[in-house]
Amino acid sequence: MKKLLLLSFFLIQNGLYAQNISKWRMGITFSVDQLNLAEGTYQSDYLVTLGTATGYRVDFDQFNYSLGFTGQYKFNDRLGLSTGLLYSNKDFTGAFDCSVCSVKPESKITGPRIIEQQFLSIPLSLDYSLSEGRLRPVLTGGFRNNIETKNDLEEYSEGYFLEGFLGASLNYDLAEKFNAGIGYRYQTALSDLYKTDDFKLRSHSVFLQVNYLLR
Repeated sequence: MKKLLLLSFFLIQNGLYAQNISKWRMGITFSVDQLNLAEGTYQSDYLVTLGTATGYRVDFDQFNYSLGFTGQYKFNDRLGLSTGLLYSNKDFTGAFDCSVCSVKPESKITGPRIIEQQFLSIPLSLDYSLSEGRLRPVLTGGFRNNIETKNDLEEYSEGYFLEGFLGASLNYDLAEKFNAGIGYRYQTALSDLYKTDDFKLRSHSVFLQVNYLLR
């Protein structure tokens, strides 16, 4: 599935680029991502790594963000197709909890440590502008492919997961070829990252973007 999504991404990009380069916008985007968990098989804010009772208590108290390059093809003044290549981290503080281990009660939960999770993300979305003026509200929705590049719990990881997202932004034309925007995006996992639990990540993101119109 991952290979098919990547192939689709490059075919769409190359095909549209060949049709009309003047309709392309290239840009940079940065977002601050606040993560939490949907209710899992066992409980929320807990990652099971073995059986039904062994795993990590999860606290998303780390600074998580996404940064990278984006490209957009405009079908017309209102509708566009966007993609990109982003770095994204989804770190958390985890305390190992083994309620069935044969240890002293006070040793069942070990001290917390930072669990690093880093991904190469490839989004694909449709964008619709509600107006055609210099200041434009834009609605967006699509999918985000997350390919793992680092995970401190990689022995339990699938190495890839898919997210769906919806968002809105306010874009402003700074000059003939430049525009900037600020917006909000909600993301939710559509597939499992971990083999041992349906660890469904959700993200609330505030993002900034700057785009350049190619002619």
